[in-house]
Amino acid sequence: MTADTNTRTSMSKARGDWRSGDSALHRTLELVFFAHMEMADASDQLLAQHGLGRPHHRVLYFSQLSPGITVGELTNMLRISNQALSRTMQQIVAQGFLEQRYCQDDRRVRRHYVTDKGATLLTASKARQFAVIRKAHLGCPQADIEAFWRTLTLLSRPEDLAWISDHPATAKPQATRAR
Repeated sequence: MTADTNTRTSMSKARGDWRSGDSALHRTLELVFFAHMEMADASDQLLAQHGLGRPHHRVLYFSQLSPGITVGELTNMLRISNQALSRTMQQIVAQGFLEQRYCQDDRRVRRHYVTDKGATLLTASKARQFAVIRKAHLGCPQADIEAFWRTLTLLSRPEDLAWISDHPATAKPQATRAR
């Protein structure tokens, strides 16, 4: 936490701000948990038809978001080890959802690209997840959705915001990376 955040937290507690009370914190934690499960459930059945799960979905999603992503970039972004990523990558490459190409500058580095088959799966998965999000969005005024985005932004690590679509403060990771 920064000094500014500590000051705001101390001031909130001193004023008895309901936002920092245990009840509000529990409610937020529980809502984030159940919202995440609802989002994941929306595409789990589709993924399961291909013998895939959430880790495969994450790798495909971020490989599509950043074509040419390396294993190192994926492990950093997903906060997992090479070993944890290896089996997932092998499965989706073997099934033709993801393609690996050696980097022309450094043959030790492999870049990853979603295939047409992978893109089709992601499109179907996103359609299911977008339906869940769309239903929620239609139940809220725009200002509430923007406040929700601000909250999620504050819950995220600053370096992760580069991965967020249309985030005003950052460029896409693939735009800043040499191929």
